[in-house]
Parts: sequence; structure tokens; C-alpha cells
Amino acid sequence: MHDLPHSAALPEGPWNPGLQSQIPEALLHLATIHRPENVSTSLREVRELADLTGLPMEELVVFKPERLVVHELLARVTADFSIEDGSRTEDLGINFRRTTDAILSRHLAPHMGGIRAAHEALRTNLFNAVMQLLDQGMRDAPAAAPRGGFWARLTGRPAPPQPEETESRDLRAIRRWEAGALDDADPLRRAACAALARTAGAMHARHGRIWGDRGLLAAVATDLACNDHGSEAIGRMIDPLVQRAAAAEGFRLLPVQELPVVMNTKGASAAGKSTLRPLQRALAARIGVNWADFALVSPDIFRKFLLDYASLGEWYKYAGSLSGHELQIVDHKLDRYIAQKAGRGGMTHLLIDRFRFDTFAPASDVAGSNLLTRFGSLVYLFFMITPPDATVERAWQRGLEVGRYKAVDDLLAHNIEAYNGMPEVFFTWALAADKKVHYEFLDNSVTLGERPRTVAFGWNGEMQVLDVGGLLDVERYRKINVEAHAPAEVYPGAGDMAPERNTEFLAACLRRLPVVNFADRASGRIWLRCENGRPLWADAAGLRQALQDPETRAGIAAVAPQALQPGALPAAPAERSALGAEHRIHTLGQWGAAANA
Repeated sequence: MHDLPHSAALPEGPWNPGLQSQIPEALLHLATIHRPENVSTSLREVRELADLTGLPMEELVVFKPERLVVHELLARVTADFSIEDGSRTEDLGINFRRTTDAILSRHLAPHMGGIRAAHEALRTNLFNAVMQLLDQGMRDAPAAAPRGGFWARLTGRPAPPQPEETESRDLRAIRRWEAGALDDADPLRRAACAALARTAGAMHARHGRIWGDRGLLAAVATDLACNDHGSEAIGRMIDPLVQRAAAAEGFRLLPVQELPVVMNTKGASAAGKSTLRPLQRALAARIGVNWADFALVSPDIFRKFLLDYASLGEWYKYAGSLSGHELQIVDHKLDRYIAQKAGRGGMTHLLIDRFRFDTFAPASDVAGSNLLTRFGSLVYLFFMITPPDATVERAWQRGLEVGRYKAVDDLLAHNIEAYNGMPEVFFTWALAADKKVHYEFLDNSVTLGERPRTVAFGWNGEMQVLDVGGLLDVERYRKINVEAHAPAEVYPGAGDMAPERNTEFLAACLRRLPVVNFADRASGRIWLRCENGRPLWADAAGLRQALQDPETRAGIAAVAPQALQPGALPAAPAERSALGAEHRIHTLGQWGAAANA
């Protein structure tokens, strides 16, 4: 038994869950990316290669073809199969894993010998391509050395290149491989170029040059290419087998949609994203879309397929961390597979429930261009605003129920990442000219199981704000203390949390959105309208009542100070309409007639 750090100051519970954010050294061998049944590399080999190349350890493991089959199958079951999500949050994962296991054990396992042989042949071809590209790149002559000099007179040959000339040659080779990864007509050579550029680029960043034996460089690049291009090739191999399995087992494949609907839920870890699914199912019914036609993208359900939690014994709380790196790898393969489906005109409806706030656009300068959201004809975005201390409590409860625990500092750091990422994701899609986008910010500070409250919602460039304080929280929750050990330690002092110090996101909404209306949550009555960042008119009675709330007053003072001066704005037009039933069709949270539902 290994002795691992554990706080004796607190009893085990939400604020002392019994695990660290970093996997302890003594447990690294239990990670799915280091288990011998999954990879052909040892932990020691990977650590040495990481030190030599500068690449992270998780990129240097070499997955066995059997494990690559699992990766590609997880992507296909997610994107292609109708999976019943049931009445309980955990039902989706249970049904998903049952379907995946049936396909793997009964329909793919009998073909594994042929898959292994094909993968080995591909590895040989990739290695040969890498060696050829490496020879071509490194033969590129450096800039000509000056003529004459002692070396030339002594040997009759030009002087050897100076270090800066060698670096120039190396950088030219890396640039050539980077270009080949994008432009080469041969997919195998593109993969070899990408792997060489990645490996050589990391080496150059670490050592200032491409250092070491060429055979080693070629071997590492080949391993990277096998994990990526080799996995993709295995995916194509199993495609017909998966289709036949669906027919044999009676599994329902998702229909292609001419006008796909995408619902995307964003929020911190344990913010309650998955608890929205019943409300999203009801939304689908209201807009006339069959919920069973949605691909339910929730990669966390992969974890229990990648790792047998029971096998960890006393270290079961590290199950989430020990499957984390491999989960990220599969998640990116899922993105690639769905993008390829869309490119073939095979897009389905999507429900996306995952933490990631990156733009997933490694080869694009367009913000958000590679988010799966881009494939929707009609897009619904949901942003969960859950107090960070509540996510710690929820994560502990989740661990007790489904076995996935998370360290407190990890959870709080994820909150900061989430609230930093929300504005960029929001504005990317709210301002998209080529998409019909509905968005909703939801206050999930409610009791667990209760419907969250709507903070703001809208279509594209017109936002309806029902709770000014809720939008201020997007700013507040970036300022938390990741080292907290109790709820009282999470938030900074009253000065930093004061409403007037947290108006940046609200101000950005008025600055960047053409229209922002402020309305009463209960009645839907609009009491202030702003266009192009300036207040246009106000309902004097509604405004006066709204400003009794300190959060609202501080927010309006920051973004529309004229509204605080009696009579400074024109009166509301008589023909204006309150927000009503036609708006509630597209929202999930409590407001208006639904405020007390």
C-alpha cells in the first residue's frame, strides 16, 4: 500500500474528497494510457521519450490496434446510434456502454486478427514514408558558407555550417513538413508529414535543433502517425462491421437531417449540465423534433468503458483522473468523425454536453470554427451559471452516486476556465450571421433537482435580460480561490465581489449586441431597451421597481447611466409587447408563467 497525501484537518467529504488533482506518481501505472493491455509502451519508456523530445507523455504512448478499435467504436456509437437516455442521469451511460460492448464483443472481436495485420502493414508504410520525408528534409543544404578561410584552405571543402545555419536548415525542414501535412495529395504522406512536424518541432523547441538519432526521430513520428492516421484507418475498416452489427442487434441508427438541430450545453464541471437533458427533451418536442433522432455527445460516459473502476481497489476515487488523458484523445477523434460525417452530408441532430471551452480549431483562424456547433442549421446554446462552491458539493454527490470524483482545486480551476470561456463562445455564435442561434443563460444555484432560473436569453443579436445579477456572476466567478478548503474561502472579499466591480460581461453584451432588452422575470414586461449600446426608452414604473435591486442598479449604472436620471429617456412605446409564451417555447428555465412551475 502506498501512503498518499490526505488532509487530516477535515473529515472526508466535499471539501476533502480524498484525492489530489495530479495523479500521484505511485498510481501512474494504473492510468489507461500506461496499461499494458492498452499500449505497447512502458511508463519508463514514455517518460524518457518525453524528456528527450519535449512532447507530453500522453502523446508518446503507442496504442495497440485493439485499443484503437475501441476509440473508433466509441466515436461511432456516439455519432451514429440512437441511445435511450432514460429517466435517470446515469441511464445514458449504462445504455451506451451496453450497446458498445455488444458490438465490440460479438461483431468486432472475431475480426481482430485481420485488423492487427492491416495495422502492422500500415505502420510499415508510415515508417517508410517518414524515413523518406526525413531524408528529404535533412538533405536540404544550409545557406552557403563563406568561401575561403582556414577550413577551406586546409581541406579544400567549404567550412561546416555554423550552429545558426543548422537551425535554419532544421526550421526549413519543419516548415516543409507542416506544409505537406496540409497540402500533400497522399493521405499517408500527409499523416507522416504531420507527425514529423510535431515531433521535430517539439525537439527543436526543447533543444534548439532537431537533436538525436534519425532512427529514433522516425520511430517516434511513426508512433504518433499510427495513433492518429492508423486509428482513422481502423475506423474505416470497422465501418461495415459496425453497420452489420446494428442490423443484427436491432440497434437504431440515427437518420440524416437536412436541417440539423444542435443543442450545446456549456458550464463548469459538476455545474449540472447533464441534468438539463429532460428539459431539452421537452424543448425538442415543443419545436417538433424527435428526441430519439439526436446523437447524445457526452464523452464522460466513455470513462467506465475505458476503465474498470472496480479494478482500482482502494484507489477508486482516481478513476476519473486515470482515464482522463485517453478520454481527451477519444473526444478529439469523435470531433473528427462527426466533421467527416458532415462533410459527406450525413449530419444528424446533436446534443452536446461537455466541459471543453477551446475552439477545437488547430488549423483555422476563425473563432469557434471547429466547434461541432457549426454543423447546426438551428442552434441552441445553454450556459450554466452555477456557484463554484456548489459545484464542489455537487461533484462529491456525483462521486457517491456514479463513482467519478474530482479534487477540489481541479473543480475550482475548471470554474475559472468555464467563466473565462463563456463570453467568447457566446459572442462567437450570437453574432454568427449564417446561423439561427438561440441562447439561454441559466442560474443553477437552485436546490438540486429544481428547474434552474433563466438569467437571459435571445435570438442572435437581440438579448432579453431577466436577471442582471446573474450576468454579473459570469464575471464574479472568474475571481475565485482555487486553493479554498471551505465555501467561505472560495470567493474574494466584498470589494471584489461588489456588483459595480463585475459589470464587464454585461457591458460587452450591450457593446456587441445590436439590441438588449431588460425585463421583469415574473411578468416579462420590458422596462429598458438599449440599441447599439445606448438606452432607447424606458418604462418608468418598471425601471423604478427594477432599480430597487442593488445588483440591477449597479449594472444599469455601469452600462446605461442615463436611465438612473428620472425623465432622461423617452417613455416606452404604447404598442410594445411583453415577453410571453412565444418566447418560453425556446427556453428551459423558470421565468414568466413558468417562474413558479
